[in-house]
Amino acid sequence: MCLCVFLFPSDMSNFDTERLIIEIQSRPSLWDSSATEYANRDLKQRNWEELVEIFGGGDLSTAEKKELGQELQKRWKNLRGCYVREVKRQNDIKSGSGAGSRKSEYVYYKQLQFLQEVVAIRDADIQEESTEDSRNEEAQTQDTQNNVEKRSRKRKRFQTKQQNFQNETDHLVEVLNRSIERKGQREKSEDDEDRMFLLSLLTSLKSVPPEKKMTLKINMMSLINEAMQENPRGRSTFREHSGSPDPH
Repeated sequence: MCLCVFLFPSDMSNFDTERLIIEIQSRPSLWDSSATEYANRDLKQRNWEELVEIFGGGDLSTAEKKELGQELQKRWKNLRGCYVREVKRQNDIKSGSGAGSRKSEYVYYKQLQFLQEVVAIRDADIQEESTEDSRNEEAQTQDTQNNVEKRSRKRKRFQTKQQNFQNETDHLVEVLNRSIERKGQREKSEDDEDRMFLLSLLTSLKSVPPEKKMTLKINMMSLINEAMQENPRGRSTFREHSGSPDPH
């Protein structure tokens, strides 16, 4: 018999191996490399989780479920490896090269016969489970590369969105600054125009006799005050005091 060692907790010494074989046979994603679902990693994960529930029940903690799942996979690889070696042994016997080897058949050989068409036997040193491990490792590497590429594309899209937002923000700030600058220039221009007008009166004001200068200043201030106000008919009182004829 093929001696298969299982590293299960002591409370699982009475583990039902035949039940495990039956449950795995009903889930081709775990063993049939020719099936479409074999490449579906999500389905494989769900199938192993189902087996954990079947053999462990719902009372296990998350850590215990993880440990049980790992042990179930180890046991299945062991069973599969024993089957592969048994097939090789029987082939050797048929060819005459296995003379003198044990005669008894592997205890789970008949239950595992569903593996016959998918197990590849190449030579005595190459076990099928190693091929499966390599295939899984390659698939994991490809998945990792795909995940890296996806994250890279997402990061680039995010960076592009950030750059576009920054560009729009910079443009709005630039437009606002130009608007504020133009407004300041207009206000400054208006202030300069009034200032220049008053400065132009300075020479004439200096030529006014001192005794009349105070009266002139008072009159100028009065005219400015009246010009800033509006009478009920909408005409400036400045026109009335300046002697402009009423059109009516």
